[in-house]
Amino acid sequence: MRHSLDSITDKFKQVFATNPTVWADAGGRVNIIGEHTDYHDGFVLPTAIDLRSYAVASGREDGILRIYAADYDSTVEVALEGLEPFQQVDWRSYTCGPFWSWIGAGRPFSGADVAIASNVPSGGGLSSSASIEVSMLGIAKTLSCENPSCLDIAIIARAAENHFCHVPCGIMDQMASSCGQKDKALLIDCRSLETRLVATPTNWVLVVADSGVRHSLAAGEYAKRQVECKTGMETIISSYPDVKVARDVSMDMLNSVKDRISEVSFRRLRHAISENERTTKAADAFEAGDVHLTGQLMRQSHQSLAKDYEVSCQELDTLVQIASGIEGCVGARLTGAGFGGNTVNLVHKDAADNFCSELKAKYHKASGIETIVRIVRPSAGLLTGRF
Repeated sequence: MRHSLDSITDKFKQVFATNPTVWADAGGRVNIIGEHTDYHDGFVLPTAIDLRSYAVASGREDGILRIYAADYDSTVEVALEGLEPFQQVDWRSYTCGPFWSWIGAGRPFSGADVAIASNVPSGGGLSSSASIEVSMLGIAKTLSCENPSCLDIAIIARAAENHFCHVPCGIMDQMASSCGQKDKALLIDCRSLETRLVATPTNWVLVVADSGVRHSLAAGEYAKRQVECKTGMETIISSYPDVKVARDVSMDMLNSVKDRISEVSFRRLRHAISENERTTKAADAFEAGDVHLTGQLMRQSHQSLAKDYEVSCQELDTLVQIASGIEGCVGARLTGAGFGGNTVNLVHKDAADNFCSELKAKYHKASGIETIVRIVRPSAGLLTGRF
């Protein structure tokens, strides 16, 4: 079912037998390039998209939070006082956690009845979690009449995912979902949190293709990559005391300690360093509409993610290989954490419809998987309002 603000409003009325007073919606995101760099204080180039999460609510004064999740047809009720992370991370964590984080940031909140639904596919690498978290914080913001910046919202949402959902993510997803702008990508410096708006070329479109393989960031592989990088960084820091994180490391530095770190740590860090360089180059190439350089950088990114960071899988590699051979494709790579999910493809606008149908047919022939291929549009981040 395709959700909308109207449909979740109707559901709210059925579940809570009253009318909502406020609404919020926030986009999922596609990361064009800059993967597994955000938690190294690096650079990323995401855009919010028109696959969105929608939330509506009415306020309460008794400290009770009731949330109805339409995608699960289930309701959770908690007392805000004494709220702690659940033993099992599930949809309740991603909907209650933002309110816990909001209060933990010193913001006022007295309770609410909330209904939420999302069009962002779960586990697909399009940041369904960030979209939900940011939507919930839009509700908290509007009900409490607070006016935090989009960056404040992103920081609070990330804290919820890190500490309530136990996912050690960087801030990229939440910033894209909160701060995105229509027809723009965001070049984010994940150290300073400064952003640069990058215009999306009007003659290109973004296409996401679902591998059919679901991933789970909490499964351990995501955290394992961080540990492997940290182990290598300890040796680098011992030789270069001014270095703090992988963002500070050059390829010359990495090569100088190659014999003193594991082969795995070397490859993980080589990805982080080279991906940062690709991302800043890609922002300029993307804005300039440089077809050759943008495509080259996307291909290099996927190869690095597959070989050095080892977060791809056969299905993602197959999608990228097929897409790269279809007329009109500028570049293709996995997007998101990997281990499944979606690829992102830059495609000439006049070739997009044929590209989508051809990619879907050829992937099914190669893998036996019926994939979903979508054209997505760079869209606004968090939107809020009152009824």
